[in-house]
Amino acid sequence: MENQDSLIEQIENDDFFKEFLSDDSSRALLTKSIAFTEQVRKLGEGIDALNKELQRQVLENHQDLLRQAHHATKLEDVLNIMNGHVQNLMANAERLRTQITVPCEQLENHTKVLSRLHKASHILRQVARVQQLSKKLGSTNDPVQKALLLQELEQLAADPELTDIDAITTELRNVRVQRQKVVQLAIGALHQGIEHENVVQTSMALQIFINLGTIEPTLETLIKENLNECGDILKMALDSATNPVVLVKSGRGQLPSSQGFRQKVWTELEKGFSEGIYKICKQIKFLQSALDELHMPHKVLAEQFWDQLGQIVKGETGRAAASAAVQQLLHEDYPKLLKFYCDMMGKLSYEQFKFDRDVLKPLENSYLSSSLTKILEPVQSMFNMDGTVPSQDQIDALIRVLTSELSVALVEEQLSVRVAKNVSKCIKMFAVKTEQQIENGPEAAQVIGGSANGGQQKNLQYANSLHYFSSQTQRMLNNMRDSLSEEGLSVINESLRTLDALTGAILQPLVTSINSVIETIMVTMHLEPDWGRPSSTLCSPYMRELVQFIHRVYRTYLSGFTNRDVLSEKCSEIALRCIELFVRHSSILRPLSRSGRQRLQSDCRHLEEALKLICPQLPSLGRPYRLLKSVATLITQSAEEIVAGQARGGGGSVPHSTILFMLFSYAGAELASPHQNTGWSLPKLSAWLDEHPNESDRLDLIAGAIQRYESLIRAKNSPNYDPVYPIMSKFLENALKETAL
Repeated sequence: MENQDSLIEQIENDDFFKEFLSDDSSRALLTKSIAFTEQVRKLGEGIDALNKELQRQVLENHQDLLRQAHHATKLEDVLNIMNGHVQNLMANAERLRTQITVPCEQLENHTKVLSRLHKASHILRQVARVQQLSKKLGSTNDPVQKALLLQELEQLAADPELTDIDAITTELRNVRVQRQKVVQLAIGALHQGIEHENVVQTSMALQIFINLGTIEPTLETLIKENLNECGDILKMALDSATNPVVLVKSGRGQLPSSQGFRQKVWTELEKGFSEGIYKICKQIKFLQSALDELHMPHKVLAEQFWDQLGQIVKGETGRAAASAAVQQLLHEDYPKLLKFYCDMMGKLSYEQFKFDRDVLKPLENSYLSSSLTKILEPVQSMFNMDGTVPSQDQIDALIRVLTSELSVALVEEQLSVRVAKNVSKCIKMFAVKTEQQIENGPEAAQVIGGSANGGQQKNLQYANSLHYFSSQTQRMLNNMRDSLSEEGLSVINESLRTLDALTGAILQPLVTSINSVIETIMVTMHLEPDWGRPSSTLCSPYMRELVQFIHRVYRTYLSGFTNRDVLSEKCSEIALRCIELFVRHSSILRPLSRSGRQRLQSDCRHLEEALKLICPQLPSLGRPYRLLKSVATLITQSAEEIVAGQARGGGGSVPHSTILFMLFSYAGAELASPHQNTGWSLPKLSAWLDEHPNESDRLDLIAGAIQRYESLIRAKNSPNYDPVYPIMSKFLENALKETAL
């Protein structure tokens, strides 16, 4: 093995032999400079070396070579045996193929024969059926039955196997002729039946198309034709105005008058909706009912027609709007168009024909916009100049505009509601403009002078103009109550409340000032020196001043307001505050003699009479009025009688805190009143009571005063309490229990 490796290395490393190992060794030899004989010699030596190496290898490995030769012989024998087996297998496979192929070929031939027989049988049956049906077709005069036969014949004729059958060529040609006749008959019957609303004729025509299997395309065509006719009607009506040039006898053209132009358009539109389109819609309604009776699945036929009709109306009105004259006409008189549309729906009275606002929405929006502008213009003109109060004539002119707009919109409920919202915007704008003009400074609130100042007089005029506008609007609504919808009435009435609210806002500064002056006068009650001494005076000085003040402010500042409802409400506020302050200050007034109590009782009667001037229905105030009457009764009773009366009446209309305040006036100086106990002034006490209307808070304040008195007596080690103390203590205890429940 080593010799072999060395020989190979020697050959590979030799420059001469190396050339023979390359792919192009012959070309390499030609370029060598060695002599040819030398090359031959070298080659001979190399060949000899190779032969010797081969012989040596054979000698060394002859056993292996012999074994391989033996194995090759055995392999050849095995291959010969396998070849025999393969030959046998191929022979058997050929025999098996022959056994299978022959029956298959026979079966295939039989199948072809059977298929041809079946085809021939089918053709014969179809031909026989065609001839049979053709015979029936010729013998029947019923178009419905003919349609049924024709449908079956059409299905048979569609069979490609019958294309080249001469025996039925005549029958198939007759089928086509008969079909055309039946279709023409059915179309005529359908149109005539729908036009005259003949149920029998229409049902027959529909049944023919059902039998022919063409009901769907027939209905689609019919709907399309009717929609096109509706479109033509609208187009003609609108186009009659787009070319408003007419010929006179001289042959020259002239434009008709604006009124004539409008009249012509609306006459044509009214005719189109009330006659042409109405007639078509009525026919579709009848067609739908006929389909329903046949139990056909066309429940939405009328609905689809109506939706498409709406799109046509929308498209035609939009197209006509390209003309400036027609556009202005449709926008300004939109309610007329809507009335025609709604009247047609009302005459049809069909649930499938529902009003779709989107159809006329562009026109409606434009109309509402121009209507709002028309409504707001008078309001703008009223307030063009600062300080100018709207006159009744101006307000009447505005009411006429509002009435006109609402009346025109009554053709349809939703349009009426939307116009009512425009009216509401107008009312609110009137309120805003007025609010911008009224005087809000200190001058508007003064009630001390002998007469109203300029700002107050101007405010009075604005408030009265608000009331006049509100009352005239309400009068308009009363006249239209039967025609306006509840929603529309509600919208306008809601906006009218803003006028009353603004009138109340104008009055409020006066009310606040009046209440402030009333409280100032009430406080002077405590400054009068003769409450604890006998006196023959029937009316206290503070009460005379209060009565005079009430009469003066009502006559000077309040009586001129014409809005009696708002004035009554504000005067009721004044009366309530006046009663509250009188009860409050009279209950904490001390000391009081017997005559002082009688005079205070007389003051109650004088106050009641004075308040009836500003609040004639004083008893309608309810509990506050009953409180005044109860205090007038209690004020002259003893402490024991007051408490006993409260126990019998279950508390009545007089709060426990008020009773306790009154009981302090029966006590000596040591049992100080709550405000004396806390060191408060009378105005501070009054302010605290305003801020604490809760009865429990007021009872706590009174309890503090009584507890302080108890502490004072204990500090003195005095065994004697004020005679009214036990009464007050017991009453306070019961009052606190009731309040806690």
